[in-house]
Amino acid sequence: MDEQLEDVLAVHFQDRQLLQLALTHRSYIYETAGAGQSSNERMEFLGDSILALISADFLYRTFPQLTEGELTDVRAVLVRTETLANFARELNLGNFLLMGKGEQGGQRVLACTFEAILGAIYLDQGLVAAQNFVVPKLDPIAHTIVEKRLFKDNKSRFQELAQAHDSITPVYRLVSQEGPSHNREFTVEVLLGDAVAGRGQGRNKQTSEQEAAHDAMTNRGWV
Repeated sequence: MDEQLEDVLAVHFQDRQLLQLALTHRSYIYETAGAGQSSNERMEFLGDSILALISADFLYRTFPQLTEGELTDVRAVLVRTETLANFARELNLGNFLLMGKGEQGGQRVLACTFEAILGAIYLDQGLVAAQNFVVPKLDPIAHTIVEKRLFKDNKSRFQELAQAHDSITPVYRLVSQEGPSHNREFTVEVLLGDAVAGRGQGRNKQTSEQEAAHDAMTNRGWV
């Protein structure tokens, strides 16, 4: 199975244990307890940081016309959970993921697995290999975001549209926060009046609110 996934990734590992670790969800560890077993959470943490560096470097070099604030906004849209989960689906990572029997590989799990894979590539072969793996995936999406100005703040766009269409100002509420402090996941809902218009998740409340605003606009056909 490792060889099959390596062919899909177009990356052949020197240490396949890194690849195995990147595919090991914590639910699998709970069901197969044994000495020395670890989940991919630490590797996902590393991959998230590597992705932040690579995407920042790529955007800085590719779009010299953008301001610092615009680069920040583009990156937030570019590396959102939905995008990373789609990358994972394109690679069929769900077919290789080691999970507990009752667990399902949802969007958040797939996005984290993709980041863990990126972390594994970095540990095994260095930064250039990680760049070669992920930049071709980011490139076309980044150009679409910039050319169509899709990086405009989702909350601002949604508020403008909600006021124009419904004469209502959106209100955001925190639904839950889970996980350890270094890898916390926030869930936020955005309401129009008493109705839930959208829902978002992220590593902080600000990101979650942006995701909720985007979800609400998608639900209403405004994007």
